[in-house]
Amino acid sequence: MDAAIALPDLARRLPPPPAPELGPCLDAASRCLARHGLSRTSMADIAREMGVSRSTVYRQIGSVENAAWLLLSRDLHAFYGTLPRMFGEADGPEVITRPLAALLRHAWANPVLAKVLRDEPDFIGRALAAHAGPMLDQGARMLAPLYQSLMDAGRIRPQDPLDLAHWLLRVFMMLVLAPPPTDVDALLDGMLLPALKP
Repeated sequence: MDAAIALPDLARRLPPPPAPELGPCLDAASRCLARHGLSRTSMADIAREMGVSRSTVYRQIGSVENAAWLLLSRDLHAFYGTLPRMFGEADGPEVITRPLAALLRHAWANPVLAKVLRDEPDFIGRALAAHAGPMLDQGARMLAPLYQSLMDAGRIRPQDPLDLAHWLLRVFMMLVLAPPPTDVDALLDGMLLPALKP
């Protein structure tokens, strides 16, 4: 099975994308979160940024935390749209390392995440303690069929796809929190290609 066949199934497993009409509200929330952080952004801040009433913002996004999750979902779907090209350009196990490196660069460039990582480490710790296990489990179940299809296509070494997904997600999470001092492509190739080559 070609990897491109597994991609539509992967899309269905992602959190649903926010409705397009939420775009202006989410854009305003993103600017506020990048400016003030999660703990200091209020619904009133987002309403002011949009030039609308607080009740309008409450109706659209419900809470600041929900806005952050909606922004994450929007980013994931936007990144997902780049995968077919990356999959087509990748050679063998680079079908995993190239998108992983691109997703890391995307995460590090996100102004909201940068603000939270820099100024709200307590929030990160609480979020990881409360959500990391279930999110990693869900992500691994989502990715395992894709990895199985890559194994079936001979692009990566056969192994347990669920174990591989758990391992790669943990590598990704640690690199998001603590970017490496070296080039991420070289790091991932050196770390992962020996374990992925057919």
